Amino acid sequence: MKPTSTIWCLAVVMCMALFTSSLSAQGVTTAAINGKVAASSGEALPGVNITALHDPSGSKYGISTREDGRYTLPNLRVGGPYTVTVSIIGYQKQTRTQIYLQLSQNLDLNFSLT
Repeated sequence: MKPTSTIWCLAVVMCMALFTSSLSAQGVTTAAINGKVAASSGEALPGVNITALHDPSGSKYGISTREDGRYTLPNLRVGGPYTVTVSIIGYQKQTRTQIYLQLSQNLDLNFSLT
């Protein structure tokens, strides 16, 4: 190899090392809300609709509960306030307001419907 080729290869390897470390530093930039929805009797409620409204931007996120009554709303904007609404036919709708999320937080928010 010529000396210029060796220098060129070293430069490429150094650039790759620098870019790789900057890519891994990107990390998590969102938050999540998760929890369980149950009837007042304690039984899990599958198929419950959960919506989270980011009040300042109007962004709306939604999901339904799984068979065990649990849900996860991932990739939410950090900050708030959020308004979270839980509803299913045959039960009284519940709404919680003024919910704020921090970076990489997994907020546990459970509901008991009557």
